Order: sequence, then structure tokens, then C-alpha cells
Amino acid sequence: MKFKLFALSIIVICLIWTFGQQIYAQEKGTGQINWVEGYISAKGEGTATPIGNRVKDQLRAVRAATILSQRALLEAVKELKIDSQTKVRNKMVQEDTVNTRIEGTIQGAEIVKQDVRWEGNTPFATVEMRICLSGIGACKSETSLISALNLDHKSEQTNVPIQRLHDIAPKQEPIAQRVQDIIYDSTKPVTGIIFNLQGLFFERVILPVVVTLDDGNKKPFTVYSVKSVDPPIIRTYGVVRYADSVEQARQNPHLGNNPMIIPVSEITRENMIVVEFHAGRIIRETTSHGNDYLKNAKVIIATK
Repeated sequence: MKFKLFALSIIVICLIWTFGQQIYAQEKGTGQINWVEGYISAKGEGTATPIGNRVKDQLRAVRAATILSQRALLEAVKELKIDSQTKVRNKMVQEDTVNTRIEGTIQGAEIVKQDVRWEGNTPFATVEMRICLSGIGACKSETSLISALNLDHKSEQTNVPIQRLHDIAPKQEPIAQRVQDIIYDSTKPVTGIIFNLQGLFFERVILPVVVTLDDGNKKPFTVYSVKSVDPPIIRTYGVVRYADSVEQARQNPHLGNNPMIIPVSEITRENMIVVEFHAGRIIRETTSHGNDYLKNAKVIIATK
């Protein structure tokens, strides 16, 4: 039900109201998404009207800051884009179970920083909290947003090409002789892939889509999407990592020791990543013969 979307917000408001005149919280918390490290963080600041017991006053100030931090986390999560057509808030409206899981994830968020300063007898608390986007990265929480969203059952956005990577016909000439702009060691199995945006603007989403166009008839093919990945991998790790540069992406151990770097040629109006057709063909061939690294989501999108 739509009303469940606002359940945690209502709880937060009620908790603040319940404390009456004894606690205060700033009107605005701050939340941010760290795509590279794989977490969403938020900070809340709160205080309490002194009642003469410093221990209780401090606890109430920390509680106020925690409530505000949770509210900021919720707002950041709701604005997060699953794909170019869907925000997390939409999925929360559509599925009660997802709404409940997200509330539980936020209530169980990791506290990464907690400070209390005093001005005379009045405590001012700051609480910073964090939830993981997925099970990979610097975030160490036991639960993640990816698992809460249940994305292994996610349908693709409506404009994703029906033709898939395996529908691309292979070529006969050796891969190493075809192109100069794709970097990898062709004498070894490819262990992962880096899509280099080369400075092109791309709105980061949880479920990106990579496509290519046939050089001849311009038929579109889906190179990579949520349907390319095994469901258990999606539930645990999601479908993509992000990096601020190719060099940073190469240092990610998840990609293995022979990642393939492919330049992105453009970003569509629907926020889909486009690679050249010869790149799509090479991806098709290097994922054959039992080495489908795409199924294991060994994929990073690098900003530049």
C-alpha cells in the first residue's frame, strides 16, 4: 500500500513528538550515496533540554540525532534510482515486503561516528550512520539495500533491446587483430570488464544497461543488464560496481587479473551505455566456453 512508503517517516515524527519539549533535532539531516565504496551515509544532529541529569540528557540528545540520521537515510534511499525509469520509492509503493525490508535495513544501520559536545549544561549530539548498497566494498554491514530490494526478480525497463549478447553472430578473424581501443591480454581468459565512460555524463543507477548497435542494419543488442547476472549474485552483490577512474577500477580485486577495458561511445537519452559493435562481439566471444564473467557481475563502470 502507498501508505507504507511513509511508515518510517511517521515513526520518526512520532518519536520526536513523544519526547515533547525535552529534545530537539535540526530540521534537515544530510544523506549521500558513495557509489565507489558502496554505501549510503547520513548525519543527524540533535540536542535535549537539560533536566539536570547529564547521563540522561546525553542519551536523549544522541537519540534525537539518531532519529534524524535514520530519516535522512530513508530520504536518500527513496531518491536512489534502480534504473532510468524507477526510483526506490516506486518499488516501496509497489511491494510491501520491500518497504518492510528497507525499514529494517535503515533501523539496523551501522553507526560509524557518534560525538557529543556540551555548551554549558546542554548536550549537542552528532550521529553518522551507514547502510551498504551491496555485499561488496568498504561497507561492512550485515544487511544491504540490494538484498532488501529483491532485485533478482526485477523486470528490465521497457526500452531494453530484446536481442541479447548471445544473438550476435561471431566473426572468424583472431580477436587480437581486430581493434586497438580495447585493452586486455588476449592470451589469457578475461576475468572481468571495465566500461570506460571517457568523461561522458551517466547517471549512476543500481541496474545499468549496456547496449550495442549492429554496424550494418543498426539492430540493437543488449550487452549487459540485470538479466545477464545469476540471481544469487544479484541478491548478494548487485550487478555493477563504480569507480572514479579506470586505474581505480583495475585495482578492484573483484575483477581478477585480466579485466577488459572497453571505451563507451555514447549515452542514450534513456541513460543506457552504448559500446561499438566490435566491442559487443568481443564480449560475446570472451564470455563463451564456460568463462561468463558477466554472470558473476564482474563489471565496473569507470567515470574516466
